[in-house]
Amino acid sequence: MNGAFIIASKDLRNIFVSPLFYVVSGICSLIWFLLFSSRLADFIFQSSMQMMQSQGRESGGLPVHFYVIFPHLSMVNLIMIFAVSAFTMRLFTEEKRNRTFDLLLTAPVTSTEIVIGKLIAGVGTAWALLAIGALYPVSLAFFGAMDWGPFASSLLGLALLSAAYVAVGIFASSLTQSAVVAVVLALVFNVMLWFVGVLADRSSDATERTIIEHLNVGEHLQNFMKGNVSLSGVVFMLSLVFLFTFLTRQVVESARWR
Repeated sequence: MNGAFIIASKDLRNIFVSPLFYVVSGICSLIWFLLFSSRLADFIFQSSMQMMQSQGRESGGLPVHFYVIFPHLSMVNLIMIFAVSAFTMRLFTEEKRNRTFDLLLTAPVTSTEIVIGKLIAGVGTAWALLAIGALYPVSLAFFGAMDWGPFASSLLGLALLSAAYVAVGIFASSLTQSAVVAVVLALVFNVMLWFVGVLADRSSDATERTIIEHLNVGEHLQNFMKGNVSLSGVVFMLSLVFLFTFLTRQVVESARWR
C-alpha cells in the first residue's frame, strides 16, 4: 500500500497549497461563525427569559447541546456536502486535464492503490474542514459545563458521513474530465442519499419501510447526534464508503484497458 500513501501525500500537498481550499474553508468558517453566533445569542436570550420567569424557582435551563450544538453541527453537515464536492472534483479531473492520469495508470501501482490514495487525501481534507467547524462548539467549554458524550458521538457520525461524501465525490470525479460536471454529479449523488428517507413515508409495506429506514442517512446521523452510537450506523456509513470506492476502482480499472 506504499503507492496509496505516496499518491495521498501528493494530493494532500496539492490541496493544501491550493487557493481553492482556503477560499472554501474561509467561506465555510464565515457561514458557521455567523450562524453559530446567532444561535448562541438566541440561546442566551431564551435562557435569561427562562430565569426571569422562574423568579428564583429551581430551573433546569435549556440544554445547550440540543439548542446550540445540534443545529450548528447539522449546518456543518449541510455545508460539507457542497464543500467536499468542491475539492474532491479535482482529484481525478485535474489528473485527466493535465494528462497525468495516463502516466498514473502506467505507474507501478494498482487501481486499488490509486483510488485508496485519492480517498485518503479527500478524507484528510474533509476532516480538516470538519475540525474547523467543531471549534465553535468546543469554545463553549471555556464558559461552562459541556456534555462531551453527545458531542463526541456527533463528531464521529459527521466524520463517517464526510468520508462517504468524499467517496461519492471521487466517484463523480472519475466519471468525467470536466470539473463542473464532477461537482454537479457529486452534489446530485450526495443529495440523493438524503432523499431515500422520503420513500419510507410513502411506503405502505412494513418490511419495505424498515429496509428504507435503515438506508436513511438522516436517521443514522440523528442517532449519532443524540449520543446513540450504534453498530448498524457505523456499518452503514462505512458501507457507503466501500460501495463508492469500489465503483471508482472499477472506473479506473476500465480506463487501463481503453
